[in-house]
Amino acid sequence: MEIIQQVQKRMLVSLAQIAKDIDLHEGDYLAIEERDGGIFLRPVAWIDKSQAYIWTKEWQEKIRRSEEDMVDGNYQTFETMEDCIHDLEEMIDARSDKNQGV
Repeated sequence: MEIIQQVQKRMLVSLAQIAKDIDLHEGDYLAIEERDGGIFLRPVAWIDKSQAYIWTKEWQEKIRRSEEDMVDGNYQTFETMEDCIHDLEEMIDARSDKNQGV
């Protein structure tokens, strides 16, 4: 935990290392929460930074393909988790055999 000094009423001087550690840059947004008698600052974008990956082109394409598969009926259902795992293992084995030329 870093210690910061209150310089003036409502103004805090923080250590640059804290901003670096949490990847905080000038112009970034912070959510401010009162928690356990203290103040908690959390970096956010218009979306929570911890969820930003979901908005990358790669993930948006995966979601789009998944949605299309759902609409087209390209999915399987299973009675149990064991059935699902068994199916996945068979799929892995089949791909492994195919890659080894069997």
